[in-house]
Amino acid sequence: MGSSGAMALSKKLEERGESGRIALVDVDLEGEHSSTLKNAGGVRATWRNRANIELCRYSIEFFETIRDRIQFRELGYFWMHDEESWKEINRNYHLYKEYGLPVELYPPEAVYEFLPFVDNLDDIAGLSISRRAGLVDHYSLREYYREEARKRGVIFFDRCYVSGIVVRCGEVKEVIADRIESGNLEEKSEVVKRYLIYGGSDVSKEKISFGCNVLINTSGAWAPRISRLYGFVDESIKPRRRHMVVIHCPQVDLSHYGMVIDTSDVYFHKDADNILVGYSNMDEPYGYNLEYGFGGLEENSLFVKYIWFPLYRRSSRFERIKFIRGWAGLYAETPDRSGYLGRVPGFKNVYECVAHTGRGLMISYGSGVALADLILDGRFRNELCHAADLSRERPSGELYEELHL
Repeated sequence: MGSSGAMALSKKLEERGESGRIALVDVDLEGEHSSTLKNAGGVRATWRNRANIELCRYSIEFFETIRDRIQFRELGYFWMHDEESWKEINRNYHLYKEYGLPVELYPPEAVYEFLPFVDNLDDIAGLSISRRAGLVDHYSLREYYREEARKRGVIFFDRCYVSGIVVRCGEVKEVIADRIESGNLEEKSEVVKRYLIYGGSDVSKEKISFGCNVLINTSGAWAPRISRLYGFVDESIKPRRRHMVVIHCPQVDLSHYGMVIDTSDVYFHKDADNILVGYSNMDEPYGYNLEYGFGGLEENSLFVKYIWFPLYRRSSRFERIKFIRGWAGLYAETPDRSGYLGRVPGFKNVYECVAHTGRGLMISYGSGVALADLILDGRFRNELCHAADLSRERPSGELYEELHL
């Protein structure tokens, strides 16, 4: 999100014939432990609230213009719904039509036609197919944002953990960071991990300072730590671990699909010659836990319980699989499953774009543009006008999202 915001802000300044010094400060710029490179790469606009629909649709429209650069595979979302989520997508269908989103709704028996590898329709109330949706390569998209930002003079500071913020009269004046000085890459990785989990480390570090006219908090699951430094106590954003795995199952060919979602909320897509599978365990306690904890094919593992068994139950072709690898990343969750975008209440020059609950990648371009508009113009463009609903004040009320993975 920070890279997108930096690109959009620098580009808008350039278009206005203005200049500014923009810096992006990150303790883990390469993203070894960040959420960006640990997600499934899915993009869609099938949400309940206009703000999320507009940001996703605007982003998808842009992704289509750089399709090859970011490996955008617009092969759709194929969602097998249970009763509750089927009611939800039918309630939202009029919005999708209004926004020109090609979404198709089918009865359960249509699953056999569109997903021929499925051989069990138990608890499927209906199938939705979102055609203007699919998969992007998250690394390529992030690097595109950064390349465009660097062209316009944005400076990226790596291995810098923000440890202090100076505020005077409701304005941030200075940002202070610990620059990590540890030696080899493996050691640096562990130090960065300690900072992310515990908020500090005992290694040697240099203090560096940045003068600040505008501060934008785009630190995802770590946003509450940053907001606390400028005096905004945030109890609404909670970090929760999510698991992803890669399996090998040559009996299931997903070449013609983007994302496939089961009623169990297990979601999966083709990943080279393998299949990438994700699941969000809502019993997972909140906290900064970056360790993979689902195990593998051993009996009674969480992988078997939450991932393999739902896949096998839906399709007997998943009976024989090979577990390749797994990892964990963090979602930043809010009570209504929608993020915060706007100026932080009580501060004149502090903005945020955080906690989009797994939606960050798919709204990234639209959110960057919305931030740049708000900071430089004081308002959002018409295509993104409902982004105002994502402010902390929630002017349109709670923005709860049911179709959440």
